[in-house]
Amino acid sequence: MWTRWILSLFFVASLACPTLSETVIDVSHEWNAHTSTPAATAPGKNPTNVTTSTVVASAPEPVCACESMTVQERLEDSTYAFTGFVASAPAPKKGQRPIAFDVDEIFKGSPKEEMKVTVEVTGDGCDLPFEEGQSYLVYAKWEWGNVLTSRCMGTKLLVKAKNELGPSQELKNKLYIHLRNACMGRIDTACCLASLKAMRAGYYVPEPEDGCPSATVPDRLHCSGSYTWCISPTEKTHE
Repeated sequence: MWTRWILSLFFVASLACPTLSETVIDVSHEWNAHTSTPAATAPGKNPTNVTTSTVVASAPEPVCACESMTVQERLEDSTYAFTGFVASAPAPKKGQRPIAFDVDEIFKGSPKEEMKVTVEVTGDGCDLPFEEGQSYLVYAKWEWGNVLTSRCMGTKLLVKAKNELGPSQELKNKLYIHLRNACMGRIDTACCLASLKAMRAGYYVPEPEDGCPSATVPDRLHCSGSYTWCISPTEKTHE
């Protein structure tokens, strides 16, 4: 869904602004590569290890009683959200376990390229069995000098996350350029630009062509020409 939707936005934006085509950044190739590229593995890992990881990833999740949260709520509750593979992970034992990630795509915050995250090991179904070379979608929170993550925060194997968070920050920034160009030269330019500003403030993207995902609602400015985006039902709408 994300691939078809984001490419259609770029196409519509380019039609709306033919005179600005030289300034528009076409990211269709990058997005196609993003969606077709398998989860990253650590350098030096052979294909046998990758196959084994895929088999392990398909195993059922351990039982863990977590508070029910939407993707947007998890994102808002986190300091950082990113994908990356585990560069180092000491053997698990009860207590705090430091995990070092090589960060790939960023969805929130400004994590370092090599990010150290701490996970609590309790010996129950809530433990995350981080393995070197495995790729994960990580939600992490800064607390008193430590960056913490957990299964209940939403951290999971990347192959299980699919496209949970949609485009990364880099792709969103490029998309915003297209959307701004599409606003120009219209009688409702002021409203269009104002809605883009409101959408960027929450780092949202326009509503997909087949509607907002479940557990979200549409939001827009109350003027002609406003973009529409999707937010959590707990947030206050602009309408």
